[in-house]
Amino acid sequence: MSYEGLVRPDTIGRLVLRDFSPSALGRRLLRGGVFVAVAWDEIAGFADGDVGAEAIHVRAIATEPSMRRRGVGTALLTAVRGMAPDIPVAADVLLGNLEGERFYETNGFVPGEVQHGSLFGEDVVERRWWREAMAEILPVLRASSDG
Repeated sequence: MSYEGLVRPDTIGRLVLRDFSPSALGRRLLRGGVFVAVAWDEIAGFADGDVGAEAIHVRAIATEPSMRRRGVGTALLTAVRGMAPDIPVAADVLLGNLEGERFYETNGFVPGEVQHGSLFGEDVVERRWWREAMAEILPVLRASSDG
């Protein structure tokens, strides 16, 4: 898990119970914005996005460790971005989560503001990563393919 070594083990346990219990997963699925990648009849990863007024927020993204660096996360991120291509995308990453930071940077995100908060009473610091709207880059891609 991306939080291992960054927050206390009991905080991770409480987070998993809150966000990934059957009832929490049911609510997420009913809300929409959950994407699941399947490879060889097995779940390879999932992403959860939420469209806000000014940005899509990546709530969670994860891949099976054996499926990392094979494009699964990037495909899931593209699906989330496609929910509302006219607005930018934001993702909050715990400071120190180098794998998460590398993933977003590789996918064209830039580091933004630092946010201080609390996760089950434990102080945490996150950096918000930003990616421009898909609609903003489509004309550039079309122009470069025309030339």
